[in-house]
Amino acid sequence: MVPAPSAEDIPVNEPVSVDIGPGQQATVTFTARQRTNDGFVLPTVAVSKRSQSTYEITMDDEEVYGPASIPPTDIDDLGVCFVPAYEFGQELEVQVANLSDTEREYHVQPIGYERRGNGGA
Repeated sequence: MVPAPSAEDIPVNEPVSVDIGPGQQATVTFTARQRTNDGFVLPTVAVSKRSQSTYEITMDDEEVYGPASIPPTDIDDLGVCFVPAYEFGQELEVQVANLSDTEREYHVQPIGYERRGNGGA
C-alpha cells in the first residue's frame, strides 16, 4: 500500500449494505473518527458490480471516480484501485444508482486507514 501506514494509524474496513429500488440511487457516507490534518488514506473502494448500475465516488466534495458503469473494484476482488492511494480529510461518499427494473442489494466496502496524527482532537 502506498503510502504505508504507521503503527499508530487506524485501519478502515467498513462494509455497508444497501437495498436500492428500481431507478433509485443511494449515497453511503463515511467520515473520520479522529479529526486530523492528514485524514484518510484510501487505496481501495469496492462495490458490488451489477449491470445497469452507475457508480460515483466523492472525497471531501471532490469527485474522484465516475460516473461509471463499473465500480473501481468488486467486493469479490478487493483489488487496489488507486495508486498512489487517495488522501483526503474528512468524508468519503459513494453513490450507486440502480438503473434496472428490480430492487437490488449493493455492498460498499472502503479499505485503507485513517491517520492518527499528532494534533488530532
